[in-house]
Amino acid sequence: MLVTKNVAELCVLLISELYGQLPSRIFADLLGRGRSSIAQLAQHTSLNQRQVRHGIAVLIQLNLIFHLTDQDSGLTNYEANPQAAYDLVRTGKILDMTRTKYGHHAHSLVHEILLQGHAKISDLIEGSKNGLFTREETVNGTTSNGHNHVNGNGITNGIDDSELEYSEGGPDEQTFDTLAQLIAAGILEPVLPMMYQSPQDLKSAAEQEFMADFPTGLRGSKQTAEFEKFVREKLRDNRGENTALKRRLENEYMLNHKPKRRKLTNGTISDAYVSTGARHIIAQESDTVLRVNYGKCTVELRNLKLERYVEDMIGDTTAKVYATLLAVLSRKISRCQVDRSIEVEDDNDGPSEPRVTTQEIFEHLSLSVDVSTGIGMLQDEGAINVRSAEKLRRYPPRLKGSTLKQTLEEGEEIEESDDEDYDHSGEAAANFGLHDQNGDNDADLKPHHGTPVGSRRLHQMRQHLLILTESTQGFVRHCGEADFGEWTVDFEPLLQHLKFVELDMIIENRFGRRGLRLTRILREKGKIDDKTLPGLALMKKPDVHVKMAEMEMAGFLDVQEVPRDNNRAAARTIFFWFFDLDRTLQRILDNTYKSMVRCLQRLEVERRKKESVLEVAERKDVQGKEEGKLRGDIYNDYLQFLDLEKKLLGQVARLDDIVSVFRDF
Repeated sequence: MLVTKNVAELCVLLISELYGQLPSRIFADLLGRGRSSIAQLAQHTSLNQRQVRHGIAVLIQLNLIFHLTDQDSGLTNYEANPQAAYDLVRTGKILDMTRTKYGHHAHSLVHEILLQGHAKISDLIEGSKNGLFTREETVNGTTSNGHNHVNGNGITNGIDDSELEYSEGGPDEQTFDTLAQLIAAGILEPVLPMMYQSPQDLKSAAEQEFMADFPTGLRGSKQTAEFEKFVREKLRDNRGENTALKRRLENEYMLNHKPKRRKLTNGTISDAYVSTGARHIIAQESDTVLRVNYGKCTVELRNLKLERYVEDMIGDTTAKVYATLLAVLSRKISRCQVDRSIEVEDDNDGPSEPRVTTQEIFEHLSLSVDVSTGIGMLQDEGAINVRSAEKLRRYPPRLKGSTLKQTLEEGEEIEESDDEDYDHSGEAAANFGLHDQNGDNDADLKPHHGTPVGSRRLHQMRQHLLILTESTQGFVRHCGEADFGEWTVDFEPLLQHLKFVELDMIIENRFGRRGLRLTRILREKGKIDDKTLPGLALMKKPDVHVKMAEMEMAGFLDVQEVPRDNNRAAARTIFFWFFDLDRTLQRILDNTYKSMVRCLQRLEVERRKKESVLEVAERKDVQGKEEGKLRGDIYNDYLQFLDLEKKLLGQVARLDDIVSVFRDF
């Protein structure tokens, strides 16, 4: 993560907003001066070492800093983790996603872990026995403490959540089941000592371990290749150490599980898998410390973003089918961005992207989704070319400019064979028989025009998948024909397309349709002479010059001067305009960080203005009873502040959506 002035200020403000001035003051010094010891921090921050140790303990508890102790001197140095500090802005989104997908009890557990930074399984179970995770009563749409939001992005709407918890088993068993489900899904992960070391320290330790056998240094390309391979495998092993518990729970659910229906906040029914073996595993690992896996949470947030995008572009039913595909696919994805220093593509291994089959998607599709809607009906038989609709694309598309090109590299052409170039499942989609319909064994006993219900439902679901495949955005790629078809998502070109969509919206809102037209031309054509550009844009030359100068001043376009002779006269100079995508994205990101900083600063100013009102509202005897306890004018001022706080923090959350698309997804 590139730490600019605005990023550093934003991270410090987030820590100050949530955890106070002492940790934020120490974190600011670590960002500004780099790796430091306690004595150096005390000198730079004008704090005594006792205060510094308290602040360091808080930052370590919240996973906001790295630390490493030198084996020779015994001196411990601390280093800021800006990515973890920025992730605090997504606390509300993570809680909202957890509540929607896994239920109210999972929301309470994740909320508690986020507040503490990390927590033992035994402590979470003990807190559940003591009623720590019971739902608080709502008064006037807020919880008993007067605030039911985190960062303005987890605001509830007053819905009664008593339906969310299933009745079988006590809170103890429910906590075991929920923890097992969250760990198996990757939302929670065990904490290991190596997680408190920076990636650079881990890499240096692996390099030193290998170099211990080569005191005179590396010689030749063979030893260099062995060195790189050893470091890469060591880093991969370090990353895989905290997945042992996750794999045990996944295997347990695959071997022995029974679904328990549970209604979630979005009205859908979720299968909460209950396994006695999983409870025993959690009981055996009661001393394991857990924390929130922000990498996996980012994957889930990316799925939500893509689902909304499909809903806007295609329709609601297709978006629900796409959400199911992404949910099944994300089980094989641990993070959004692949670490190129660890993961190396091997051409001999064939396609390495994760895939899902039609059968897997069908088994996880909610029964509440009516897949018969959102599909056009054709009366003429043979109106659709099955070979064209079911065409397989075994290799991901390449991205050129802002459009997806379904072309392959040299030597990667698909063999033009009748057996391999399309999926034969489409021809028999309406003829095969299934034993169940998403788990209902009597589904095949309800015929419809001679076709089993499960067969018809699966065929209709495949039509939505084919719609996603044929979309210009490239939401899905049909890559195989096992189990009625294999599907995958090429996230890199898809997210690149989404970046262009967001970028076009920003440019159009700021510079109008003409500015967007000029930007698209330069993005497609590259460098263009200022005399050629008006003809391509169908605009007058003065209008083009004015708009280009405006966009150059804002940093969205650049111009290159190429003189025809040594005189460098303007009349004898060619001006080439061009669009630098990477530079533009970095500038937009930096401006977004600055906007988020200003929102938080404005919130602090408004909080100081209403300091007397907030002091009264935060009294123990007033919390949750503001309307009855506060005087009329004070209560109105309090409501005005809550409304302003909601707007400011909501704007921060929307700005984070831009950062997610341009940087993290």
